Amino acid sequence: MNRKSFLLGCLALTFLSGSALAEVPGIDKNSLAALDKQVGVVMEGYNTKNWKTFYGAGWADQTKAMQNEQTFNALYTNMYLKQYGTLKNRKISESKSSFGPMNAVLFYDADFSIKKGKLAVNFFKEGGKWKIQQVQVSP
Repeated sequence: MNRKSFLLGCLALTFLSGSALAEVPGIDKNSLAALDKQVGVVMEGYNTKNWKTFYGAGWADQTKAMQNEQTFNALYTNMYLKQYGTLKNRKISESKSSFGPMNAVLFYDADFSIKKGKLAVNFFKEGGKWKIQQVQVSP
């Protein structure tokens, strides 16, 4: 195998492994992809300090009372953004994530602009659909 073939093979493996969707017990790949996309919108709101985008991405009705600018600033702007910075990338942690009949959690290994951390997104099944209950960042 020549150097060019080796490098092309490595590049192909990199793209294939990066595009492979995680396998999380209790949820099919299409549903997982949709929830991961939803988390992407939430974290876009986090990164841009836009509470309306953050809370506009499919949060559970049971959390309506906390879906406001004051809560967003207290938890996300003044706490997580100061400690961790903006989210640069995330990868689902398959072994830690789980889905039950009514509750679920997606754990991510995350790189932030200040330091690495864990991103946890809790979901609750409401009206037959997964809705976000909580987003946490931890060491």
